[in-house]
Amino acid sequence: MEEQEPQRAEGQAEPELLYHYTTQYGLLGILKHKCIWATHIRYLNDTSEGNIVSQVIFEEFSSRYNTAPLFQMLGMATAKPAGAVESVDEDALGQGTTMASWVTSQNVFVSSFSENGDSLSQWRAYSERSGGYSIGFRPEYLRAVGERFLSSRPDRFSRGSDTLLRCIYYDEAEERSLKEEIKKLVTAYIEETAAAKLSVGEGIQGFRTPAALAIKHFVKLGKRSAITKDNGFREEAEWRLAFLLQQGSTVTDIEFKPGSSMPVPYLRVSLRLEDQVIGIWKVIVGPCPHPSEAVTSVQMLLESEGFRGVEVVPSKIPYRNW
Repeated sequence: MEEQEPQRAEGQAEPELLYHYTTQYGLLGILKHKCIWATHIRYLNDTSEGNIVSQVIFEEFSSRYNTAPLFQMLGMATAKPAGAVESVDEDALGQGTTMASWVTSQNVFVSSFSENGDSLSQWRAYSERSGGYSIGFRPEYLRAVGERFLSSRPDRFSRGSDTLLRCIYYDEAEERSLKEEIKKLVTAYIEETAAAKLSVGEGIQGFRTPAALAIKHFVKLGKRSAITKDNGFREEAEWRLAFLLQQGSTVTDIEFKPGSSMPVPYLRVSLRLEDQVIGIWKVIVGPCPHPSEAVTSVQMLLESEGFRGVEVVPSKIPYRNW
């Protein structure tokens, strides 16, 4: 099923390069195996990943239960927002809540990039004793990588017009925008299920059950959920290659890497394209005790793996962790 992409903010120019921060171990793996990893969104370092949109949906659905008769029996006034479309069909509301939450918390794998290739907060996260590195890719190249990944897995992942998306940071303006959008979607869902008088037993493929109708209305929020982040992470200026597994689909090539407290699932995303060389344009060597030697070492590493003409420079940030 295709889904609509989140709208890009007007006036935001696309950066010339997007940078993938990694450790020395990660740099060696990317250059040797010609791939990057897309990690399951539930195992990233932001504990709110995938939950922001789901929470807004839950709150909106909860406000739509028609409790007026109960309150009237108790002699109490209701406090529903003016113009809210309520429903007496609790089964439809329950299925809508369940399926909308599923859409926004399903299996999503992401590869992360930043507009800023020399960021102190990122070096603090990735400059281990062995060193940190940021690898610069052109956005158009990353889109081609994402599209090739999807085309090699037909009918498994949701398709859209763009696989590379700028993250949205959940500030006050975004909160208002998201709540208004979800309010409209919930209203449309309630009105359609009421008009169709659907039963639970009808077929899903033709959007006949309440659950199937909910998927139709809320599927567009899948990637929105995958790129909506807490505003505290705004400094990262993050973009993502995002891959959403379709309902009922499975992938057989999931791998696992050691995490701090549990195995972390990920997918390998090939950087190889048929009609062009692997698009690494720049590598920034993170803060380290011997920057000039580190730059020379990375240059030799790139050449040994077949990369030519890649700019390699040291970080300008005077950060020390040794």
